Order: sequence, then structure tokens, then C-alpha cells
Amino acid sequence: MAAAARKLGIPSKLGYAIVVNHIGSDRLEKYLLKKEIVFHGYVSLYVDEKWVKCTPAFDKNVCRINKVTPLEWDGVQDSMFQEFEGQNQFMEYIHFYGEFDDVPIELMNQEMEKHYPHLFKNRIETKEFSFYHL
Repeated sequence: MAAAARKLGIPSKLGYAIVVNHIGSDRLEKYLLKKEIVFHGYVSLYVDEKWVKCTPAFDKNVCRINKVTPLEWDGVQDSMFQEFEGQNQFMEYIHFYGEFDDVPIELMNQEMEKHYPHLFKNRIETKEFSFYHL
């Protein structure tokens, strides 16, 4: 999303956070061995003289399957994953790393290895999940 915005002349930054996805992440948790998803990404776009956060979102079909309302983005308000969907907790942002002009590979690898050391020891390459680090 950031690359597409930049191609159109819209300044963008890459934002990263640690999140807990409370809906439909059981299969991912099996590989990560924890609930936290480290270095989950979002984009900040500079629109009308201010930075606005936008989470590249799932398509409507994925939202329907997970019973989550698709995100709307108007270019004025931040559009981050919903904390709640009705009475059910959906996405919880527990730590923000900040926003960057480019992918902070060194920091990303450090954090991934700190939180998921097993992924750096044994390569996992399946239809459901694969992990590769630079």
C-alpha cells in the first residue's frame, strides 16, 4: 500500500506494532507458539497536511468468513483494525514500534528472533505457513 501511494505521489510511512488477534488466529498461533503477532504492519499516508493511519485490510470475503465488518477509510480518520466487533474483542494493539521510511530489517529480525526464536532454528515451509528472514 505504501509503495502504491508513493507511486501516486502520496508520502507514506511504514508502521509496525505487536498485536493480538482474538479472532481466527489459532492456526497461526500453532506456528508462532504465542498469541502476539510481532511486527504487524500498517501504513501512514500524508493526506491534506496530516498523517493518517490505514491498515491494509482483508477483502470482504475474508471479513465475512471471520464475521468482521470490513474496514472503511475516508482519508481523514485513522483506520486501524477494530478493537471490538460487537461484544467480541477482535484486535488488540499492545506495542507500537513506530513509523519508518523503509522496512527496518535489522530491528525486525531482532524482534522476531526475540519473540520467535524457534523460527530461526528450524525452517518451516508448509502450505499453511512459511517463515524466511533476511
